Amino acid sequence: MEIKDVPLWQPIRFSENWERCSSSKLDAILPSWLRKRERLKENANEYAVFMERLKRQHAIETGIVEKLYDLSEGVTVTFIKEGFIESYLQHGDTNIPQGQLMAYLQDNLEALNFAFDVVKNDRPLTTSFIKELHQLITRHQDTAEGRDQFGNRLQIPLLKGAFKESENNPTRPDGTRFIYCPPIHVEAEMDSLVAIYAELETQKIKPVVLAAWLHHAFVAIHPFQDGNGRMARLLASLVLIKHELFPLTVIRDEAMRYFDALELADADEPQAFIDFVSETQARNIFESAVTPNEMNKMLTFAQEIWH
Repeated sequence: MEIKDVPLWQPIRFSENWERCSSSKLDAILPSWLRKRERLKENANEYAVFMERLKRQHAIETGIVEKLYDLSEGVTVTFIKEGFIESYLQHGDTNIPQGQLMAYLQDNLEALNFAFDVVKNDRPLTTSFIKELHQLITRHQDTAEGRDQFGNRLQIPLLKGAFKESENNPTRPDGTRFIYCPPIHVEAEMDSLVAIYAELETQKIKPVVLAAWLHHAFVAIHPFQDGNGRMARLLASLVLIKHELFPLTVIRDEAMRYFDALELADADEPQAFIDFVSETQARNIFESAVTPNEMNKMLTFAQEIWH
């Protein structure tokens, strides 16, 4: 099989194409959402229940998208509603040992809660924080997929909370190999990522654009041996949460659109990815509606804007 290399990494920057992108799909409904959010907070218990379910959905779906595990849709709904209770699992609900699944889900949830705490405490984004977050999200993941000198796949010990020491360029079945940042440049590139992000925070960059850029830039570096997709969604979530929005949750049915939009961003065409992130936020806004009438009004408004 012939290997075709596709370079995804170049020195991190916030290009003009990102600057020109529009977040209008979300901007149109944001004012009404922020007003609604204040009303929801008046019913603190109801809003807290909604947010906890949203967090559990993120914790489940982020691992499914990365093929870390699978989980049936039926028990997914139950877990989101009731919590991560192992006794709800039946034979065939998951493709890994049940105890391992529960550990992964709990790690994902605790990592997301950590992101919420970071926002609450106004802690700045640093490489040390990013490493800390990675160590948390991979706490019960002991191995990652690697390849031997002959190209055969094998499981190797996972570096937790430390940047990669060897290449981690995945190869598709068709021979396409994606080339991420070489290990020797990772430390410098992550320093650049954090510095550029800090500068962008002082500018009038729309939150959804900033979140999408941070996600894409982080994935292009691919600084860790494994867990980069989960980490990218957590970092994007941190930006969105900071601006009173929701965690970036990619549900399994949206995975193909998500990866397609990321590939367009790889070609410096980021609008589709920004639209995707905007639509995930809009979905959560609609789901937070407390009455069918309110839901219908918001859906009608969104359809008028998006079509």
